[in-house]
Amino acid sequence: MSGSQDTPLSGTEDPQMRALDTALATVLEPPALPAGFRTRLDAMLADAGRAGDGHSARAATLERELRERLAELDVSYVRLRRRTLGALIGAAFAAGAVMAVAMPWLEATYGAHRPFALAGAGTLAGFGLIGAWMSSWRNGLGALRPFW
Repeated sequence: MSGSQDTPLSGTEDPQMRALDTALATVLEPPALPAGFRTRLDAMLADAGRAGDGHSARAATLERELRERLAELDVSYVRLRRRTLGALIGAAFAAGAVMAVAMPWLEATYGAHRPFALAGAGTLAGFGLIGAWMSSWRNGLGALRPFW
């Protein structure tokens, strides 16, 4: 091993380390390599290159599968959003129909206090839904999820 050969510490800025590196390079001899070392090393590097081609093919396959799964997920997400919107519109129409039928009964039963009865019923229904969602969320069931 000569002092001109690049060693791990030769790039260091510390003069003491450079001096130590130079002294070790002059005193220590490199170990003897086994017979056929260079041939085996070249063969292993060639095998690693071929394995790298297989690795890149596998990576390309995985990436293609990932893109397919993301496309399926996107389609499912759009479908879910459309179903949710449909359910909300259907619920709004159903609520309107129920109110159109129930309004005469509410007028007869509560008279001038009808707006307070409607507000109270809506508030109770809202608290019931929030309570059911919180209970489901706390238990980890995830059955009732918010719309946002």
